[in-house]
Amino acid sequence: MNTVSVMRVMREANEEANRAFHQSNYQGAVECYNKALGLCSSLPVDVSFDRARFEAVVYSGLSAALGRLGKHLESFAAANKALVFFDQAGELDAVEVGKYLVAQVNQGAALAVLDCFPAALEALYRAKAIFSDKGLDASKNRQWLELVDGNIVAINEQMKKRQL
Repeated sequence: MNTVSVMRVMREANEEANRAFHQSNYQGAVECYNKALGLCSSLPVDVSFDRARFEAVVYSGLSAALGRLGKHLESFAAANKALVFFDQAGELDAVEVGKYLVAQVNQGAALAVLDCFPAALEALYRAKAIFSDKGLDASKNRQWLELVDGNIVAINEQMKKRQL
């Protein structure tokens, strides 16, 4: 398969993963995200495309799917990779900011499940700070903010219970 074909199939695998995720087929999403990443890594390094940006978006989705499957350590690892690649990508468009926030929240959620409460809180507060720094509309994202705030409250309650 030539480079153009590999890149087309790679992008199609990512789109298929996103569809599977939105249909709650998380295992199918994981398989397609991994296919996209495998194809991406098979491309020669001199191929001209924004590899970090692509990998950031794919790892963000992979982290979400793994989290839904209860594979929290793997979700954490994928979220970390997404965040590193997003940092390398530079300025993000609106969709990428959303995926960046997803990765940040997935990192916090995984840390919470792994009983790393202070680090989980740090990740969730960082997500809220990014949200504010990017000037995103709170009224349009109320549900997302409520989810993050709910996680923060739940983590704080767990920390209090452990101190008793």
